[in-house]
Amino acid sequence: MKILIIGGMGLIGGAITEAAVKENHEVTVLSRRVPFEKWKGLSVTFLQGNWKDDAFAEEAVADFFDVIVDTQIFDEKQIIRSMGIINNHCKHFIYISTDSVYAHPNENLSEDKEIHLEDIHWDYGIKKRKAELYLLSHGDEYSFRWSVIRPTLTFGNTRIPVGFSSKRGAYNLVERIEEQKPILRFDDSVSRHSLCHVSTFGGASVRLFLNENAYGRFFHISDDYSYTYDEIFEAIENVVGKKGKFVFCDTKLLEKYSPWVYDEMIYDKNPEFTLDNSNIKALCPEMSFHPNLQEIMRETITYLRGRKEVSGDDPDYDKLTDLLLMKGNYLDSESRQLVSDYMDQLPESYKKEVVAYGRNARKRIIVNEIKKRLSPIKHMILKKL
Repeated sequence: MKILIIGGMGLIGGAITEAAVKENHEVTVLSRRVPFEKWKGLSVTFLQGNWKDDAFAEEAVADFFDVIVDTQIFDEKQIIRSMGIINNHCKHFIYISTDSVYAHPNENLSEDKEIHLEDIHWDYGIKKRKAELYLLSHGDEYSFRWSVIRPTLTFGNTRIPVGFSSKRGAYNLVERIEEQKPILRFDDSVSRHSLCHVSTFGGASVRLFLNENAYGRFFHISDDYSYTYDEIFEAIENVVGKKGKFVFCDTKLLEKYSPWVYDEMIYDKNPEFTLDNSNIKALCPEMSFHPNLQEIMRETITYLRGRKEVSGDDPDYDKLTDLLLMKGNYLDSESRQLVSDYMDQLPESYKKEVVAYGRNARKRIIVNEIKKRLSPIKHMILKKL
């Protein structure tokens, strides 16, 4: 089959790319990034450019594809544009949505669970759901058949699947365990969460390609087992050989300095949330949906450690962590002492950097709020002009 993957070098798109190549499909990847390392070794055609550029996008789909996968749709406007561009240029369109279209918390959700927009409190999930609703209402008006995948927390060598972590590809979280620095957690450590390793996600996704049983349907792709963050951290600790020093913090403090991360924590990463994956398993009876977490964490940490010089650090993660540790009001004496001892070891120059980081974070939040409030006025003025 001829496959086009829009955004085919990211975590989600990359998983589908690798799996499609393994299945000997003729794969074309569209990305703004230049192919690097592992991508250069794959039998893939690369189209470098911006999918948001209409002329480039139309040229990219000029050849007819059996399947087009779009990982770059984040709202209704974008799905209308993408579907218009690919119309008459493929047989099967796959939209990568999200499990954030559901209310959180929730347990053992099936794809036919009724969804109410008013129950979704994260803007990301609301916009993704509105794109789904357009597809449901207008999908039959296009030349292609369609399917929707709702990924859960998907992880691989560049991502450690805990709620609050360093950015993809950065080693900072593991390094804090190694160096016995306090690690912030905002989760209820006993709540369970659906996860999915990239190998499972990619392998299951390609089995939807031109599959008549997948047309007009939504699919969860997740592990058979749901994990607590305690279990995930334990797997990391076993690889590192050291116990993490965890400090649990009130999410309200996080909201003050990083409302974007706060929204992700309380509406997606923290609450108990598990999925029923029986629909995708029915289409992939030969696949395993429960890889060994310990082995995966060993592989991930080895990869991140080896890539540290190339990928670089995540100073924002460390500074936000240390800022919240500095500002936190810890109820238990063990946490207070742990944070106090840690702060005593930090250089005064670094503490000043952390305080400045906090001031700048607050300024950005205020400026963004002002822009948000002025936006309707700006649009109204421009409309009159």
